[in-house]
Amino acid sequence: MYNADYKEAFLKASEHAEETKNQYRLYFKRTESFEAQKGKDLFDMDFDMLEELFYWVQRKTERSAVNFFNTIKNYITWAKDNGYGESSLNPIIDTINTEFVSKYLYREGIKYYTRNDLFKYFENINNVRDKALILALFEGISGNKFSEIINLRREDLTEREDKYYVSLLSDEVDLTNRQLEISKELYGMLIETFKTKEYKSVNGRVNRIVDGEYIFRKSRVGGNDVRISIPMLQNIIISVVKVAFDDVQITTTSIGNSGVMYYANAFMGSDRVLTKEIATKVAEKFDLYSLEVKGKKYPSFMRFKEIIDIDFMEEEYGNFKLNF
Repeated sequence: MYNADYKEAFLKASEHAEETKNQYRLYFKRTESFEAQKGKDLFDMDFDMLEELFYWVQRKTERSAVNFFNTIKNYITWAKDNGYGESSLNPIIDTINTEFVSKYLYREGIKYYTRNDLFKYFENINNVRDKALILALFEGISGNKFSEIINLRREDLTEREDKYYVSLLSDEVDLTNRQLEISKELYGMLIETFKTKEYKSVNGRVNRIVDGEYIFRKSRVGGNDVRISIPMLQNIIISVVKVAFDDVQITTTSIGNSGVMYYANAFMGSDRVLTKEIATKVAEKFDLYSLEVKGKKYPSFMRFKEIIDIDFMEEEYGNFKLNF
């Protein structure tokens, strides 16, 4: 943190819980490079410079922006009350509310989705196959070049003691498999997709689906392979999902990353601490590995941290501490 002694003194003087203080430390870590670039602590910035900061931090939601900007205002107020800074006047005189932060929100970034969001947008999608594809990505099914989706068969699905599992071919070249627990909803969608005989295209045309052992199969048009192909999968995202979600930037990656954050939150306990153990559990579900030594895989914590969007998670799931 820039001028860490001042900021730690501010946190020590506050009556907030330690979890909240840790969240504030993350905010100050975010402003550190901006303060260093300007050569000024937050309490020495005028409103024009603070406005530049408010745009620069690229808050994506009103809730996260209000929390972030209020923390900055409270810190500046504390500093002025204690005689720190070049001026005794506080440059932020307005109330930090949704109206105040609205113009600073960053609206061009990638959007992420909660599980509830998915089911809301599913109402705009005709075919269960497309819904199953989205939910599969959200629950960690993908593989090398989508091998886990393309090669998924009915016999790979099992139910045991009210829990649902799938056996996945994660790499067609190395023929590596993994087992994954999935939700009851996804299990049902996959079964229904396998049983479905027709597919309704976006132009309203009804096409016959090829018979076969695979769950995601193509329509009956030429070729010997009944499995859905990568170009077909990508076309579903472009022609169906982008329209249904009204999101031109949605991708298989953003859907999967949304799932990573959903399960990172779901695996956290009441202490709201995101630990390395939880990250490992999520990495196993989404196959986020970067290194293999003597047959043992090691999760990529760097990749995991790159996926986590703190703004989104705070807005949708509440405050938490990243503890690794």
